Amino acid sequence: MAALEKRYPRESFTKKLERICRRLDEASIRTIAYKNFLKRPAASLIEITSLWVVGSYARGALMCGDLDLVLEYKVVDGTHPSPSSMTKTFFGTPQYARYYFGTPESSTAGVVFENAVQIWNSPGCDWRAPINSITPDPSAGRAERETDLIPLRAEQLYMAPERLQQLVAQERDGIIAWDFVEIAREDLEPVPSATVRERDRKLIRVAPMMGKKSQALVPAIIRLMARYSPFGNWDASESHRGRLRCGATVLHLGRPSLPYYPFDDEPTIEQFALIPHISAKGPNGAWIIRRGPNHPDLHALAIRHAFFLATAESPDKIQYRDHSKFWSTEILELFSSREEAEASTAEWDDGTAREIRNAKGPELISLFALVDVVEIGDQQFPVTNAGGAYFDRDKATLGDILAALPSLP
Repeated sequence: MAALEKRYPRESFTKKLERICRRLDEASIRTIAYKNFLKRPAASLIEITSLWVVGSYARGALMCGDLDLVLEYKVVDGTHPSPSSMTKTFFGTPQYARYYFGTPESSTAGVVFENAVQIWNSPGCDWRAPINSITPDPSAGRAERETDLIPLRAEQLYMAPERLQQLVAQERDGIIAWDFVEIAREDLEPVPSATVRERDRKLIRVAPMMGKKSQALVPAIIRLMARYSPFGNWDASESHRGRLRCGATVLHLGRPSLPYYPFDDEPTIEQFALIPHISAKGPNGAWIIRRGPNHPDLHALAIRHAFFLATAESPDKIQYRDHSKFWSTEILELFSSREEAEASTAEWDDGTAREIRNAKGPELISLFALVDVVEIGDQQFPVTNAGGAYFDRDKATLGDILAALPSLP
Protein backbone atom coordinates (compact mmCIF):
# COMPACT_ATOMS: atom_id res chain seq x y z
CA MET A 1 0.00 0.00 0.00
CA ALA A 2 2.76 2.48 0.95
CA ALA A 3 4.40 2.16 -2.49
CA LEU A 4 1.22 3.06 -4.42
CA GLU A 5 -0.06 5.80 -2.12
CA LYS A 6 0.46 9.37 -3.35
CA ARG A 7 2.26 11.74 -0.97
CA TYR A 8 2.11 15.52 -0.68
CA PRO A 9 4.38 18.32 0.62
CA ARG A 10 4.52 18.88 4.35
CA GLU A 11 3.50 22.54 3.99
CA SER A 12 0.04 21.60 2.69
CA PHE A 13 -0.63 19.60 5.86
CA THR A 14 0.67 22.38 8.10
CA LYS A 15 -2.04 24.66 6.70
CA LYS A 16 -4.69 22.01 7.42
CA LEU A 17 -3.42 21.58 10.99
CA GLU A 18 -3.50 25.34 11.59
CA ARG A 19 -7.06 25.53 10.28
CA ILE A 20 -8.13 22.69 12.61
CA CYS A 21 -6.57 24.44 15.62
CA ARG A 22 -8.34 27.70 14.75
CA ARG A 23 -11.65 25.80 14.60
CA LEU A 24 -11.01 24.43 18.09
CA ASP A 25 -10.21 27.93 19.38
CA GLU A 26 -13.50 29.14 17.94
CA ALA A 27 -15.48 26.39 19.69
CA SER A 28 -14.15 23.33 21.48
CA ILE A 29 -17.70 22.41 22.53
CA ARG A 30 -20.26 21.83 19.79
CA THR A 31 -23.63 20.18 19.33
CA ILE A 32 -23.37 17.19 17.01
CA ALA A 33 -26.50 16.28 15.04
CA TYR A 34 -26.56 12.71 13.75
CA LYS A 35 -28.75 9.64 13.32
CA ASN A 36 -28.67 6.96 16.00
CA PHE A 37 -28.62 3.20 15.43
CA LEU A 38 -32.38 3.31 14.86
CA LYS A 39 -31.81 5.87 12.07
CA ARG A 40 -33.61 8.51 14.11
CA PRO A 41 -32.37 12.11 14.52
CA ALA A 42 -30.28 12.62 17.65
CA ALA A 43 -27.96 15.28 19.08
CA SER A 44 -25.09 15.28 21.58
CA LEU A 45 -22.97 17.98 23.17
CA ILE A 46 -19.29 17.09 22.69
CA GLU A 47 -16.14 18.75 24.06
CA ILE A 48 -12.73 18.13 22.50
CA THR A 49 -10.08 18.34 25.22
CA SER A 50 -6.81 17.47 23.44
CA LEU A 51 -5.34 17.15 19.96
CA TRP A 52 -2.13 15.35 19.01
CA VAL A 53 -0.47 15.09 15.63
CA VAL A 54 1.10 11.68 14.95
CA GLY A 55 2.49 9.69 12.05
CA SER A 56 4.93 10.90 9.44
CA TYR A 57 4.09 14.58 9.97
CA ALA A 58 5.01 14.34 13.67
CA ARG A 59 8.32 12.74 12.72
CA GLY A 60 9.14 15.65 10.41
CA ALA A 61 8.66 13.97 7.03
CA LEU A 62 8.90 16.35 4.08
CA MET A 63 6.26 14.38 2.13
CA CYS A 64 3.21 12.89 3.87
CA GLY A 65 0.30 10.73 2.82
CA ASP A 66 -2.14 11.98 5.48
CA LEU A 67 -2.38 14.31 8.42
CA ASP A 68 -2.82 11.78 11.24
CA LEU A 69 -4.51 13.22 14.31
CA VAL A 70 -5.56 11.82 17.69
CA LEU A 71 -8.52 13.51 19.42
CA GLU A 72 -9.50 13.16 23.06
CA TYR A 73 -13.06 14.20 23.82
CA LYS A 74 -15.85 13.84 26.35
CA VAL A 75 -19.61 13.67 26.03
CA VAL A 76 -21.13 16.63 27.89
CA ASP A 77 -24.69 15.59 27.09
CA GLY A 78 -26.23 12.76 25.08
CA THR A 79 -24.51 9.70 23.67
CA HIS A 80 -21.45 9.07 21.48
CA PRO A 81 -22.10 10.29 17.92
CA SER A 82 -20.52 8.69 14.88
CA PRO A 83 -16.86 9.72 14.37
CA SER A 84 -17.56 11.15 10.91
CA SER A 85 -20.42 13.37 12.11
CA MET A 86 -18.25 14.64 14.96
CA THR A 87 -15.20 15.55 12.86
CA LYS A 88 -17.32 17.07 10.10
CA THR A 89 -19.13 19.34 12.59
CA PHE A 90 -15.91 20.47 14.27
CA PHE A 91 -13.56 20.72 11.29
CA GLY A 92 -15.50 20.48 8.06
CA THR A 93 -13.93 18.15 5.49
CA PRO A 94 -10.23 18.99 5.02
CA GLN A 95 -8.83 16.53 2.51
CA TYR A 96 -6.46 13.80 3.72
CA ALA A 97 -6.98 14.48 7.44
CA ARG A 98 -7.30 11.20 9.30
CA TYR A 99 -8.73 11.16 12.82
CA TYR A 100 -8.33 8.65 15.65
CA PHE A 101 -10.02 8.93 19.04
CA GLY A 102 -8.44 8.39 22.44
CA THR A 103 -4.82 9.11 23.33
CA PRO A 104 -1.56 8.27 21.52
CA GLU A 105 -1.12 5.33 23.91
CA SER A 106 -4.61 3.92 23.34
CA SER A 107 -6.73 5.01 20.40
CA THR A 108 -9.05 3.69 17.73
CA ALA A 109 -5.99 3.26 15.47
CA GLY A 110 -5.12 0.10 17.39
CA VAL A 111 -1.41 1.04 17.59
CA VAL A 112 0.72 3.06 20.01
CA PHE A 113 2.00 6.32 18.50
CA GLU A 114 5.53 6.78 19.82
CA ASN A 115 6.27 10.20 18.29
CA ALA A 116 3.01 11.99 19.14
CA VAL A 117 3.17 15.76 19.59
CA GLN A 118 0.40 17.46 21.58
CA ILE A 119 -0.68 20.51 19.59
CA TRP A 120 -3.84 21.77 21.32
CA ASN A 121 -5.22 21.35 24.84
CA SER A 122 -7.50 24.33 25.52
CA PRO A 123 -8.97 27.37 23.76
CA GLY A 124 -6.36 30.11 23.39
CA CYS A 125 -3.36 27.83 23.96
CA ASP A 126 -0.20 28.53 21.94
CA TRP A 127 -0.60 25.77 19.36
CA ARG A 128 1.83 27.37 16.92
CA ALA A 129 4.78 26.67 19.22
CA PRO A 130 4.44 22.84 19.17
CA ILE A 131 3.84 22.91 15.40
CA ASN A 132 7.04 24.92 14.91
CA SER A 133 8.90 22.66 17.34
CA ILE A 134 8.73 19.73 14.90
CA THR A 135 11.98 19.80 12.95
CA PRO A 136 11.63 18.81 9.29
CA ASP A 137 13.68 15.65 8.68
CA PRO A 138 14.51 14.61 5.10
CA SER A 139 15.18 11.05 6.30
CA ALA A 140 11.81 10.66 8.04
CA GLY A 141 9.17 8.67 6.24
CA ARG A 142 6.11 6.63 6.82
CA ALA A 143 6.41 4.16 9.71
CA GLU A 144 6.10 0.58 8.52
CA ARG A 145 3.13 -1.37 9.84
CA GLU A 146 2.15 -4.99 9.53
CA THR A 147 -0.97 -3.98 7.62
CA ASP A 148 1.14 -2.33 4.88
CA LEU A 149 0.95 -5.73 3.20
CA ILE A 150 -2.68 -4.89 2.37
CA PRO A 151 -2.67 -3.18 -1.04
CA LEU A 152 -5.32 -0.58 -0.16
CA ARG A 153 -5.34 2.20 2.44
CA ALA A 154 -7.36 1.60 5.59
CA GLU A 155 -9.45 4.69 4.73
CA GLN A 156 -10.55 3.03 1.50
CA LEU A 157 -11.98 0.05 3.38
CA TYR A 158 -14.84 -0.35 5.83
CA MET A 159 -12.95 -2.62 8.22
CA ALA A 160 -11.58 -2.05 11.73
CA PRO A 161 -7.79 -2.13 12.32
CA GLU A 162 -8.15 -5.44 14.18
CA ARG A 163 -9.85 -6.99 11.16
CA LEU A 164 -7.09 -5.83 8.82
CA GLN A 165 -4.49 -7.30 11.17
CA GLN A 166 -6.42 -10.56 11.16
CA LEU A 167 -6.42 -10.68 7.34
CA VAL A 168 -2.65 -10.11 7.26
CA ALA A 169 -2.19 -13.02 9.70
CA GLN A 170 -4.45 -15.25 7.59
CA GLU A 171 -2.51 -14.39 4.44
CA ARG A 172 0.76 -15.13 6.21
CA ASP A 173 -0.62 -18.51 7.35
CA GLY A 174 -1.87 -19.38 3.86
CA ILE A 175 -5.56 -19.37 4.84
CA ILE A 176 -6.28 -16.68 2.26
CA ALA A 177 -4.32 -15.38 -0.73
CA TRP A 178 -4.68 -12.19 -2.71
CA ASP A 179 -3.71 -10.23 -5.80
CA PHE A 180 -3.93 -6.53 -6.51
CA VAL A 181 -4.87 -5.45 -10.01
CA GLU A 182 -4.20 -1.76 -10.58
CA ILE A 183 -6.84 0.22 -12.45
CA ALA A 184 -5.19 2.63 -14.87
CA ARG A 185 -6.80 5.60 -16.61
CA GLU A 186 -7.23 3.65 -19.85
CA ASP A 187 -9.13 0.92 -17.99
CA LEU A 188 -11.84 3.48 -17.19
CA GLU A 189 -12.40 4.37 -20.84
CA PRO A 190 -15.68 3.04 -22.31
CA VAL A 191 -15.41 -0.45 -23.77
CA PRO A 192 -15.94 -0.27 -27.58
CA SER A 193 -19.54 -1.28 -28.27
CA ALA A 194 -18.51 -3.86 -30.88
CA THR A 195 -16.41 -5.75 -28.32
CA VAL A 196 -18.92 -5.76 -25.44
CA ARG A 197 -20.04 -9.30 -24.67
CA GLU A 198 -23.75 -10.03 -24.38
CA ARG A 199 -23.39 -10.84 -20.68
CA ASP A 200 -21.76 -7.45 -20.02
CA ARG A 201 -24.57 -5.56 -21.72
CA LYS A 202 -26.66 -6.60 -18.73
CA LEU A 203 -24.24 -4.80 -16.40
CA ILE A 204 -24.24 -1.71 -18.62
CA ARG A 205 -28.05 -1.64 -18.56
CA VAL A 206 -28.23 -1.70 -14.75
CA ALA A 207 -25.32 0.74 -14.26
CA PRO A 208 -27.59 3.85 -14.19
CA MET A 209 -29.08 2.52 -10.93
CA MET A 210 -25.62 2.69 -9.32
CA GLY A 211 -23.99 5.80 -7.83
CA LYS A 212 -21.94 7.96 -10.20
CA LYS A 213 -18.62 6.89 -8.67
CA SER A 214 -19.58 3.22 -9.06
CA GLN A 215 -20.74 3.82 -12.64
CA ALA A 216 -17.27 5.16 -13.44
CA LEU A 217 -15.83 1.73 -12.50
CA VAL A 218 -18.02 -0.25 -14.91
CA PRO A 219 -15.57 -0.30 -17.88
CA ALA A 220 -12.74 -1.43 -15.61
CA ILE A 221 -14.97 -4.09 -14.05
CA ILE A 222 -15.91 -5.47 -17.48
CA ARG A 223 -12.23 -5.76 -18.39
CA LEU A 224 -11.39 -7.29 -15.01
CA MET A 225 -14.10 -9.96 -15.22
CA ALA A 226 -13.03 -10.92 -18.74
CA ARG A 227 -9.86 -12.13 -17.03
CA TYR A 228 -11.13 -13.39 -13.67
CA SER A 229 -14.61 -14.73 -14.54
CA PRO A 230 -14.71 -15.44 -18.28
CA PHE A 231 -17.69 -17.86 -18.14
CA GLY A 232 -19.68 -16.26 -15.33
CA ASN A 233 -22.86 -14.26 -15.82
CA TRP A 234 -24.01 -11.17 -13.94
CA ASP A 235 -26.47 -12.24 -11.28
CA ALA A 236 -29.14 -9.58 -10.78
CA SER A 237 -30.59 -11.38 -7.76
CA GLU A 238 -27.33 -10.99 -5.84
CA SER A 239 -26.41 -7.49 -6.99
CA HIS A 240 -27.20 -3.99 -5.79
CA ARG A 241 -25.56 -0.57 -5.74
CA GLY A 242 -22.41 -1.57 -3.88
CA ARG A 243 -22.34 -5.32 -4.49
CA LEU A 244 -22.17 -7.23 -7.76
CA ARG A 245 -21.92 -10.92 -8.58
CA CYS A 246 -20.33 -12.34 -11.73
CA GLY A 247 -20.11 -16.11 -11.74
CA ALA A 248 -17.90 -17.18 -8.83
CA THR A 249 -16.69 -13.63 -8.15
CA VAL A 250 -18.39 -11.29 -5.66
CA LEU A 251 -17.48 -7.61 -6.12
CA HIS A 252 -17.82 -4.97 -3.40
CA LEU A 253 -17.56 -1.33 -4.55
CA GLY A 254 -17.19 2.05 -2.87
CA ARG A 255 -15.73 1.66 0.60
CA PRO A 256 -15.77 -2.13 0.60
CA SER A 257 -15.40 -4.72 3.31
CA LEU A 258 -14.82 -8.46 3.43
CA PRO A 259 -17.27 -10.66 5.39
CA TYR A 260 -15.80 -12.19 8.53
CA TYR A 261 -16.31 -15.69 7.14
CA PRO A 262 -16.00 -14.97 3.42
CA PHE A 263 -16.04 -18.54 2.13
CA ASP A 264 -17.43 -20.58 5.03
CA ASP A 265 -17.98 -23.84 3.10
CA GLU A 266 -19.58 -21.79 0.29
CA PRO A 267 -19.66 -23.83 -2.95
CA THR A 268 -20.19 -20.96 -5.41
CA ILE A 269 -17.76 -18.22 -4.34
CA GLU A 270 -14.21 -18.51 -5.61
CA GLN A 271 -13.07 -14.98 -4.86
CA PHE A 272 -14.01 -11.50 -3.66
CA ALA A 273 -12.96 -8.33 -5.48
CA LEU A 274 -12.85 -5.23 -3.27
CA ILE A 275 -12.81 -2.13 -5.50
CA PRO A 276 -12.81 1.34 -3.87
CA HIS A 277 -14.04 4.33 -5.83
CA ILE A 278 -11.37 6.07 -7.87
CA SER A 279 -9.46 8.73 -5.92
CA ALA A 280 -6.63 11.14 -6.67
CA LYS A 281 -4.57 9.66 -3.85
CA GLY A 282 -5.08 6.01 -4.71
CA PRO A 283 -4.18 3.23 -4.80
CA ASN A 284 -6.79 2.57 -7.47
CA GLY A 285 -7.46 -1.06 -8.22
CA ALA A 286 -9.11 -4.33 -7.27
CA TRP A 287 -8.01 -6.30 -4.21
CA ILE A 288 -8.87 -9.87 -5.16
CA ILE A 289 -9.06 -12.30 -2.24
CA ARG A 290 -9.43 -16.07 -2.51
CA ARG A 291 -8.78 -19.18 -0.45
CA GLY A 292 -5.11 -19.72 0.29
CA PRO A 293 -3.07 -22.93 -0.10
CA ASN A 294 -3.69 -23.91 3.53
CA HIS A 295 -7.43 -23.25 3.53
CA PRO A 296 -9.37 -26.42 4.49
CA ASP A 297 -11.62 -26.07 1.41
CA LEU A 298 -8.63 -26.13 -0.93
CA HIS A 299 -7.29 -29.26 0.76
CA ALA A 300 -10.69 -30.92 0.20
CA LEU A 301 -10.92 -29.67 -3.40
CA ALA A 302 -7.39 -30.73 -4.29
CA ILE A 303 -8.30 -34.42 -4.42
CA ARG A 304 -11.63 -34.11 -6.28
CA HIS A 305 -12.49 -33.85 -9.96
CA ALA A 306 -15.42 -34.21 -12.33
CA PHE A 307 -16.18 -34.45 -16.05
CA PHE A 308 -18.62 -32.12 -17.78
CA LEU A 309 -19.84 -31.26 -21.27
CA ALA A 310 -18.97 -27.97 -22.98
CA THR A 311 -20.11 -26.26 -26.15
CA ALA A 312 -18.27 -23.31 -27.72
CA GLU A 313 -16.00 -22.73 -24.73
CA SER A 314 -18.89 -22.71 -22.26
CA PRO A 315 -20.14 -25.54 -20.00
CA ASP A 316 -23.49 -27.02 -21.02
CA LYS A 317 -26.38 -26.14 -18.73
CA ILE A 318 -29.80 -27.77 -18.66
CA GLN A 319 -33.02 -25.80 -18.22
CA TYR A 320 -35.00 -28.21 -16.04
CA ARG A 321 -38.77 -27.85 -15.67
CA ASP A 322 -40.94 -30.05 -13.50
CA HIS A 323 -44.62 -30.06 -14.49
CA SER A 324 -45.56 -29.31 -10.88
CA LYS A 325 -43.57 -26.04 -10.92
CA PHE A 326 -44.35 -22.68 -12.46
CA TRP A 327 -40.69 -21.91 -13.17
CA SER A 328 -37.58 -23.69 -14.38
CA THR A 329 -34.12 -24.07 -12.89
CA GLU A 330 -30.63 -24.38 -14.38
CA ILE A 331 -28.71 -27.59 -13.76
CA LEU A 332 -25.12 -28.57 -14.46
CA GLU A 333 -24.44 -32.27 -14.90
CA LEU A 334 -21.16 -33.55 -13.52
CA PHE A 335 -19.90 -37.04 -14.26
CA SER A 336 -17.66 -39.32 -12.28
CA SER A 337 -16.01 -40.82 -15.37
CA ARG A 338 -15.38 -40.01 -19.03
CA GLU A 339 -17.53 -43.00 -19.98
CA GLU A 340 -20.55 -41.49 -18.20
CA ALA A 341 -19.97 -38.18 -19.99
CA GLU A 342 -19.70 -39.95 -23.37
CA ALA A 343 -22.99 -41.75 -22.72
CA SER A 344 -24.68 -38.45 -21.94
CA THR A 345 -23.29 -36.90 -25.12
CA ALA A 346 -24.87 -39.70 -27.17
CA GLU A 347 -28.25 -39.00 -25.56
CA TRP A 348 -28.34 -35.38 -26.77
CA ASP A 349 -28.40 -36.32 -30.48
CA ASP A 350 -29.02 -32.71 -31.61
CA GLY A 351 -26.09 -32.35 -33.98
CA THR A 352 -24.15 -30.02 -31.67
CA ALA A 353 -20.44 -30.73 -31.29
CA ARG A 354 -19.76 -31.20 -27.59
CA GLU A 355 -16.46 -31.50 -25.84
CA ILE A 356 -15.84 -33.56 -22.70
CA ARG A 357 -13.73 -31.72 -20.18
CA ASN A 358 -12.32 -32.46 -16.77
CA ALA A 359 -12.33 -29.97 -13.89
CA LYS A 360 -10.36 -30.37 -10.70
CA GLY A 361 -9.54 -28.42 -7.58
CA PRO A 362 -10.74 -24.78 -7.44
CA GLU A 363 -11.95 -25.02 -11.05
CA LEU A 364 -14.96 -26.89 -9.67
CA ILE A 365 -16.18 -23.81 -7.77
CA SER A 366 -16.27 -21.81 -11.01
CA LEU A 367 -18.55 -24.48 -12.44
CA PHE A 368 -20.85 -24.61 -9.42
CA ALA A 369 -21.36 -20.83 -9.67
CA LEU A 370 -22.83 -21.06 -13.17
CA VAL A 371 -26.11 -22.74 -12.18
CA ASP A 372 -28.75 -23.18 -9.50
CA VAL A 373 -28.30 -26.93 -9.08
CA VAL A 374 -25.39 -29.35 -9.51
CA GLU A 375 -26.38 -32.89 -10.49
CA ILE A 376 -24.07 -35.82 -9.83
CA GLY A 377 -25.54 -39.17 -10.82
CA ASP A 378 -29.04 -39.24 -9.39
CA GLN A 379 -28.32 -36.61 -6.72
CA GLN A 380 -29.25 -32.94 -7.01
CA PHE A 381 -27.39 -30.34 -4.96
CA PRO A 382 -28.97 -26.85 -4.87
CA VAL A 383 -26.28 -24.17 -4.73
CA THR A 384 -28.53 -21.08 -4.85
CA ASN A 385 -31.67 -20.06 -2.99
CA ALA A 386 -33.61 -20.48 -6.25
CA GLY A 387 -32.31 -24.03 -6.60
CA GLY A 388 -33.19 -24.81 -2.99
CA ALA A 389 -36.72 -23.48 -3.48
CA TYR A 390 -37.15 -25.55 -6.63
CA PHE A 391 -36.28 -28.82 -4.91
CA ASP A 392 -37.68 -27.70 -1.55
CA ARG A 393 -34.48 -28.28 0.40
CA ASP A 394 -31.61 -26.33 1.93
CA LYS A 395 -28.66 -25.19 -0.12
CA ALA A 396 -25.86 -27.75 -0.28
CA THR A 397 -22.50 -27.03 1.31
CA LEU A 398 -19.21 -27.49 -0.45
CA GLY A 399 -18.60 -30.57 1.68
CA ASP A 400 -21.91 -32.11 0.55
CA ILE A 401 -20.97 -31.79 -3.11
CA LEU A 402 -17.36 -32.92 -2.77
CA ALA A 403 -18.44 -36.05 -0.91
CA ALA A 404 -20.36 -37.11 -4.03
CA LEU A 405 -17.45 -36.49 -6.43
CA PRO A 406 -14.72 -39.02 -7.22
CA SER A 407 -11.19 -38.63 -5.98
CA LEU A 408 -8.36 -38.00 -8.42
CA PRO A 409 -6.59 -41.18 -9.42
